[in-house]
Amino acid sequence: MITYNEQSRRFAIITENSSYFMCIDEDMRLRHLYYGERIENPDEVSFELPFIKGILKPGTHFPFKAEFITKEKTQFLEPCLFVEFDDGTRDCQLVYKSHTIEKTETGEKLSIVLCDRFYKFEVVLNYVLYNGLNLISKNTVIRNTGEKEVKLTKMKSGTMYPEWNRPMRLMHMAGRWGAEYQKKYMDLTQGKFTIDNTRGNCASHQHIPFFAIDEGDATETKGNVWYGLLHWSGDFKIDFELNYDNQLVVSAGVNDFDVCVTLKENEEFETPLFTMGFTDSGYEEMSRELYDYQYDYLLPEEKIKQEFPIIYNTWYPYELEVNEEKCLGFIEKAQYIGAELFVIDDGWFGRRKDLTDGLGDWWCDKDKFPNGLKPIADKCHSMGMKFGLWVEPEMVNKKSDLFKEHPEWVLSFPNRENTEIRNQCVLDLSRDDVLEFVWETVDKLISDYDLDYVKWDMNSYITETTVHTRDMRIKYIKNLYEVWRRMNEKYPHVLFENCAAGGSRADYGMAPYSDRINRSDNSDPVDVLKIHEGFSTYILPRLAGGAGNVATSPHHLNGRIVPLKYRAHLGMTGSMSVGINLLKASKEEIEEIKYYVEEYKKVRHIAQDAYLYRLSSVYTSNVAVWEYLKRDKKSALVFMFANGMNFRDSVPRVKLRGLSGDKLYKVTGEHYKIPETFMEAPKERYMHGDALMNFGIRIEPMGDYDSLVLRIDEVE
Repeated sequence: MITYNEQSRRFAIITENSSYFMCIDEDMRLRHLYYGERIENPDEVSFELPFIKGILKPGTHFPFKAEFITKEKTQFLEPCLFVEFDDGTRDCQLVYKSHTIEKTETGEKLSIVLCDRFYKFEVVLNYVLYNGLNLISKNTVIRNTGEKEVKLTKMKSGTMYPEWNRPMRLMHMAGRWGAEYQKKYMDLTQGKFTIDNTRGNCASHQHIPFFAIDEGDATETKGNVWYGLLHWSGDFKIDFELNYDNQLVVSAGVNDFDVCVTLKENEEFETPLFTMGFTDSGYEEMSRELYDYQYDYLLPEEKIKQEFPIIYNTWYPYELEVNEEKCLGFIEKAQYIGAELFVIDDGWFGRRKDLTDGLGDWWCDKDKFPNGLKPIADKCHSMGMKFGLWVEPEMVNKKSDLFKEHPEWVLSFPNRENTEIRNQCVLDLSRDDVLEFVWETVDKLISDYDLDYVKWDMNSYITETTVHTRDMRIKYIKNLYEVWRRMNEKYPHVLFENCAAGGSRADYGMAPYSDRINRSDNSDPVDVLKIHEGFSTYILPRLAGGAGNVATSPHHLNGRIVPLKYRAHLGMTGSMSVGINLLKASKEEIEEIKYYVEEYKKVRHIAQDAYLYRLSSVYTSNVAVWEYLKRDKKSALVFMFANGMNFRDSVPRVKLRGLSGDKLYKVTGEHYKIPETFMEAPKERYMHGDALMNFGIRIEPMGDYDSLVLRIDEVE
């Protein structure tokens, strides 16, 4: 519900469990009043000024708790907007002009127009509410309504003010390639802390445009949590600034690193969405809210209801050495273990004998595939399987024909040598001609080869930009979205996987176009426990992809030897793909893989339409226990993974969450041990929801790398 009181000049944005209040003050400035637990009447919330107000010269404006912070006068906080007018003025004083409140198909929208006191310059603040959710999405539209050019060197999407004068603890995610989404906690003190990215064409492995703030004591199930995400896949910046008066202000948006946007007369710039939420019920409720947002509003409506097929990818048996004979002969092997989607990875195009050539030349290598890829697609389809292809359209090798024909398409500086990461350079996707080339390339591949799936990869950061424009980093990402929008629009039946050297585009900017996200290139099962727990904190578990999340053993990263059961159970927690070389697997191993694939198919409808409850976190326990509760609460899966067990460690009873207390449930699964007798328990038992949630189930792992899957079904 969005309301405006003309008498008190107060805006109220109220969801089921939260309230967000703003007011227009006596100077016509838009002030933030409150964001937190639900309050009905905004007029009962006072506007509190800090003590510094009393020491300023009478009449001096002090912009305390500005809803949208600009660089002006006595405003010393990190601004959301830094603007330079044609006469050199670098000061922006925004006052209220007008507003609109409208109903939308998905909820409500508030738009507040602010304008500069002197210059013809406007900023529109948009606030979007979603039916049934406790989320607010905000962004800004910055307009030059005058005749003279205006330069923007900082343009964030908006601010968040968690409740004032309380201890504040930040949770964010940091990492690197192969170690994405590692949860980090820190107490905020006076000063400024920043998470950001300057790698240009991705949100990065190093930081994720997501955060959560609590009062130092929040758990999975209790405590106040403010959280936010930026819908952007490029350079971003989120600042957390705790001022002298113990007020925390969070500002989020496009990074101002190496960027300048010039607005001519009547031109405008729209910032990406900044989605925020509040809960008084801990981190679990935060994740559930974000899951519902993705299920019901963010992701493609039809495809999110489908079960994602099980993948087998040619990288594992052949790497770059693929050819027609090998692929045609391998399809039966993939189908035998239960794979439903056969994917040809790197090596099929151009003169791709090694990593130094081929990228940019997206024609089929006739030496490897004399008849093209159509015979392989036809065989897959005749056997009831889907067919997919790996591409990396944003990159080019210097040996390729494309580089020789269009060297000007490569991002570069004069008098500087191109940086090559993995022997490749980055195409300037901010250019319209490159945009059209990339789109036409993918469009032709999908139609010519009757593709059911495209795995779009990106393996190099932007190191050089261009001398022609200072907004290249922004245009690059917007054009990337445009290509993906066209792909989804023209091919609504095709599945698209977003891969970026693993998980460097696991963000809400790419999510609306992605049916699967490469969670990480690291599929080591022990590492994946932390990677998946971080990923699934803010992204649907069903999107967790990658070419081989049922990994080989020993794994090449850490050399661990892990039982296949453990690896297969872990593969069930996301979108399953088999990453084991079937050419080297024994008959026994192949049969075991087939068994676990069949078992997964029986429960996939639960795992891919579920909330994930972190009953026991890998960050705090040597036994990770995750509950996947189907959204209708009628079924659930419980996964247990042991790692680092010592001294015959026992595990507290696992208490489920989210079930209906008065309903009877059947609990089934593989045999597991009863600790009192160390005898095998029966495969099924019956318990009511209240007993499962309040008394729980005792699970006893039998040492390192033991795993277990239980299924819970409501008895009709």
